Amino acid sequence: MKKICYQERVSSLFPYVRKRCVLLFILLLVSAMFVLSGISAEGAEEGVDEVIGYESVLICHGDSVWSIAEANMKDPTNAQIRAYVDEIVSLNDITSSRIDAGNYILLPKHR
Repeated sequence: MKKICYQERVSSLFPYVRKRCVLLFILLLVSAMFVLSGISAEGAEEGVDEVIGYESVLICHGDSVWSIAEANMKDPTNAQIRAYVDEIVSLNDITSSRIDAGNYILLPKHR
């Protein structure tokens, strides 16, 4: 009976162990990709809705960006109005708190 030394056993098993490690690494990598894609999809659903278009609105005497934003939202909270006002100000390059009656302002429309 031939005696197999430790070095021979390890070297004969190495290709199988290496193949299993590579397969395990690939499996972990694919799993991580699925988990991360699920997290990013959830974040997109919870964030701000996607802009689907724009609406031009005539500014009337006494209007403010806040009142226009509030009038064009359904059941808004103060934080939601503030975010929408910031979006309107950025979109229209408004630099002062005053807007002039008779001009038009663009409003982003969300889903």
